Amino acid sequence: MKISKGDFREYGPRVYKNDAVVFTVAIKPGTEKAWILLFDKKTKKSISEIELTEDFAIGNVYSVELSDINVDDICYLIKEDDSAYIDPYATAIVGRDKWADIHGRESKKFHVYSGISHIEKDWKDTTVSIEPCDMILYKLHMRGFTAGMGLSTGKVGNYEGLLSKLSYIKALGVTSVEMMPLYDFEELNLEKRMSISPKGKVSESTEYTGKTNYWGFGLADYFAPKAAYFGGADDASDGMRKMIATLHKNGIEVIMEMAFSADTTDEIILDCLKYYVKYFHIDGFHIVGCGAPIERIAKEPYLSSTKIFYEYIPEEILCDEKGKKHLFIYNDSFMNVTRQLENHMNGSMVQFANHMRRQNAAYGFVNYMANVNGFSLWDSYSYGEKHNFDNGEDNRDGTNNNFSFNYGIEGKTTNRTINANRFREMRNAFTALMLSQSVPLFVAADEAAATHLGNNNPYCQDNKMGYTVFSKTKGKEALTTFVKQLVKFRKDHKCFRIETPFLMNDYRHLGLPDMSFHSTEPWMMSIGEEQKALGVLYNGAYVKENEEVFVCYNFHYDSVDMALPLLSPGKRWRLCFNTAEYDGEDFSPKPIHDQQSIKVPGNSISVLVGIKPEKRKK
Repeated sequence: MKISKGDFREYGPRVYKNDAVVFTVAIKPGTEKAWILLFDKKTKKSISEIELTEDFAIGNVYSVELSDINVDDICYLIKEDDSAYIDPYATAIVGRDKWADIHGRESKKFHVYSGISHIEKDWKDTTVSIEPCDMILYKLHMRGFTAGMGLSTGKVGNYEGLLSKLSYIKALGVTSVEMMPLYDFEELNLEKRMSISPKGKVSESTEYTGKTNYWGFGLADYFAPKAAYFGGADDASDGMRKMIATLHKNGIEVIMEMAFSADTTDEIILDCLKYYVKYFHIDGFHIVGCGAPIERIAKEPYLSSTKIFYEYIPEEILCDEKGKKHLFIYNDSFMNVTRQLENHMNGSMVQFANHMRRQNAAYGFVNYMANVNGFSLWDSYSYGEKHNFDNGEDNRDGTNNNFSFNYGIEGKTTNRTINANRFREMRNAFTALMLSQSVPLFVAADEAAATHLGNNNPYCQDNKMGYTVFSKTKGKEALTTFVKQLVKFRKDHKCFRIETPFLMNDYRHLGLPDMSFHSTEPWMMSIGEEQKALGVLYNGAYVKENEEVFVCYNFHYDSVDMALPLLSPGKRWRLCFNTAEYDGEDFSPKPIHDQQSIKVPGNSISVLVGIKPEKRKK
C-alpha cells in the first residue's frame, strides 16, 4: 500500500482508480493527533493506522491517497486523539446491513464503520421534469409502505419491494414520491452504560434499550444510502440508483426527506444536498427538524433546479426568487384550517377560501390533510385525542393540536352510521385537498383509510401501529377508487392548478371572472366569519378550457340551497359528484333539472361543471 497526498477535491472517500482511494477529512481545531484507521471489511481486524501529518494538510483539512489496495476490502474510522468515529462524509456504512439485527450486532458490540462506495461510476438515468402545477405528491416510509402492503419477507423494507408496487403508485396518478429518510441511520436505540467490576475496574458498554428509531430522524450518516434498504453496504449506492432510475423511467420524481439533527453544520447540510443531486439525481428535498440555512440553500446555484420544501421561508427570500419555481412552503396550515371546519371547531371560511387559492408565480405551497407527525387521515375522524402510550413517554409526545373528532365512538367501531360519517369526511378531506391550488400531498395508505390506532407520533413503532397498512374492505377500496377519480379530475381541469394567483375579476373580458365566490345568492362580495358554506366558480376560459367548474362546500350540519351562477347561452350545469351521496359511480357529468340552485347535503361537497350538452342524434 502506497500513501501520498490527496487532491482535496471533495470530503469523504472517492475512488478515482481501481486500486486507489482518496480520503479527505476535516479535523477539529485543537486536536493534537489524528489518524485514519483501516480495517478488513469482513473480519474488522485492524490493517493500518495512517497518521494525518502536516504533509497531508491544508489548514485543518487533510487529504490522503492510498494506492495499491483493494478498496472493496476495507472500511475505516477517523480518530482524533483518543476518540474514534465514523466519517460524517462516509458514502456507506458497514455493520448495519440487516434492519434491527439485534442479536447479530450485539455479538459485535454494535460497532459500525465508515464504508466506501463507487459513487463516481456513471449510471443510466432518465431526466424527469414535473411542473409544480402537475405534481401529485405521495409520502411514504420504505419499510412501512412495503410491510403495510403485505409483501413477502424478502421484499419488506427494501427498494425491490417498493418497486414491486410501482404499478399501484402509478395507478393513483402520483407524479412525485417523498421518501422518509433513505440515508443510513441507527434504527436501534442504543445507550452507553458504565459498569464497575468487583475489583473496581470501570468499563463502558453499549446496550440496546428495546426501542426502535423507526422513522430515522435525528443523528445519522447522511451521505450513505441505508444499507438495509438497498442491498447491504457493498450495494447500497447501486441499489438506490436503481430505484431512482426505475422511478424516473416511469415518470416519477424522487423527493428525499432530510431530517438533519440540530447540531448538523450548515456546511454539511449544503454539501449533503449537492451530493445527492450530483451522484443520485434527486429531484428535491423536504428539509425538516432543524434550523436549516435556508437562505444559502435557496441561493445555491447547484440547487437552482432542485425543489426545496421547508416549513417556513422568510418573505425576503421568497420575494427575491427568480427563474424556475423551486421553493415551496410546506406546513400544516391548510390541514388545520380545513379540519377545524370539517369537525365543527370554529373554523374560518375566510381562512379556508384563502388557503384554497394560495399561490405565487415565484414560489409554491404544499397542502395536505394529514402527515406522519400527526394523526393519519382516518384517525383524524376516529379519535378525539391521541393514544401514544405505546411510545413509552406517558402520552406526553406528539402534538395536542389535532382538531380531530371521533364521530361518536373513540377508535374502531362496527357502527355503520359512524363509519359512514367517517368515510364521508375522508372524501371531503381529499376533495378539498385535490381542488386546492397548491401542490397536494397525501401519505401512503391514507387513500385506503389506514390507521395508527390513535397514535399521532409513531416514530418508534416498527409494527402494524406504525406501518401504513393497506387492508382490504369494501369501504376502503371504494375510497381508493374515489381518490383515483379525484386525481384524474384535478389533472383534467387546469383551473385548479394554475401557477399564478387568481385575481378574482374578469381582466381578460371572457364573460366571467377567473374565480368568484357564491353562496345562497350568487356573486358574493365578501365572506362572513359566520359563514360555513361557500360556492367557488372557476372560469375554464382562463386556462383555455371549455368547462366552468363550480364547487359547493357545505360545512353546516344541515343541507344548504346553493345558488348556481348563470352560464352563457347553451350551457347547462351538470353534477359530477357529491361527497355525501357518492356510492362508487364515476365522475361523469349527470343532468340536474334545477339550473338556479342545488341542494348540498350537510357536511358535504358538490362538484359541478358547466358544459354544452351534446345534441341527440335523430
